[in-house]
Amino acid sequence: MNAERKNLPIDALKYLEFLRLIEIRSIENEYLPLLKDPLKLSEKLAKKFNSLERNALIHYLEILPKIREKFCLQNADLICDRLAYEQATARDISEYKAKLWQSGAKIMDLCCGMGGDSFWLPAGIVASGADIAPERVLMFNENMERLGLPHRAVLQNALEVESGDFFCIDPARRGGLNPDFESILELSKKFCGGMIKLPPAFPESEIPKESDVLYLGNASDCRECLMMSGMFGKRGIRAVAICKDETFEWQCEKNELQNISLEVKKLGDFILEPNPVLVRSHLFLSESKKMGFWQIDSTLAYVSCDSLPPRHEGFTAYKVIEQSSLSTNNVKAMLKKHDVGKITIKKRGVEVVPEAEIRRLAPKGEKEYILFYTRILGEKRAILAEKFLHY
Repeated sequence: MNAERKNLPIDALKYLEFLRLIEIRSIENEYLPLLKDPLKLSEKLAKKFNSLERNALIHYLEILPKIREKFCLQNADLICDRLAYEQATARDISEYKAKLWQSGAKIMDLCCGMGGDSFWLPAGIVASGADIAPERVLMFNENMERLGLPHRAVLQNALEVESGDFFCIDPARRGGLNPDFESILELSKKFCGGMIKLPPAFPESEIPKESDVLYLGNASDCRECLMMSGMFGKRGIRAVAICKDETFEWQCEKNELQNISLEVKKLGDFILEPNPVLVRSHLFLSESKKMGFWQIDSTLAYVSCDSLPPRHEGFTAYKVIEQSSLSTNNVKAMLKKHDVGKITIKKRGVEVVPEAEIRRLAPKGEKEYILFYTRILGEKRAILAEKFLHY
């Protein structure tokens, strides 16, 4: 259960104790602008800090802007190392999950890390953190103090906690879940309900049928799969896209989704790309069924139609201009015919490196289009299209 760690410039606890003592704002203002000039930065740091402290500061300065962006905190100086920052839940997802807890709930935040899952809990909900790594416990407690929050963590193996009301757990995910999934399922029996953070591609077949599965992401990425156990389980699948100005949600019962199939036929006048959370959850099937879309290949999530129904926030629509085989000569001829000079390649079901393919095609026209590399009824095809701005 030891957390995977990236090498730090000094011992992890000494690194954190050092960060607690410095005035981060003054360090940021004085040294952050020099990150692009390592030699000058090192020379300036050498006037005040020893070699270990210099390395620690450079490590922290490199991740500080990313910390501010991930947690949208410009006025709070959180402390962590690179791995803890990377593993922590970002603010938008954490805020959404925080709204799912019952008012006044008592939560065990297991494998709590630097505290990302507990930063945004509503007033009246208190989390008790637990982590096997002493540096993570220090991060959690220090960050909560800096944010003026009541949550506190202790050094404890997540699998050894006593029973309680609710729990959330964020196991290490690099190189396999740690704790392993079977142990987490056994742990969940001690609680009335809980949230288990899983990788987006975690096999849904391994998740108990009575649990809900919640896929969380934004307009461009599915970032998290959340298993909802105990009282949260309603045998459903949900997908949530947390976008800048609005949050979109879709859901379906597991049994209902398993019985949905779409017609598979040739490409129509439009090709539609489902939001990544709809793809991961397979809810693009139920949503496409409602809209009258069909699949262009039974193994892929691209769907099509001849006329667009009312706007659906889960799909991006593209007007089909022309299609060809993946023959280089044919694709180049199609691009030349339509005066294409700039392309964005989208691929599904075809192995290609978009940047390298664009260089190889070297379009020389004036217009900008989207080029899909995919399959239609099992055959690899190139589809030239443009985004339909009115959908």
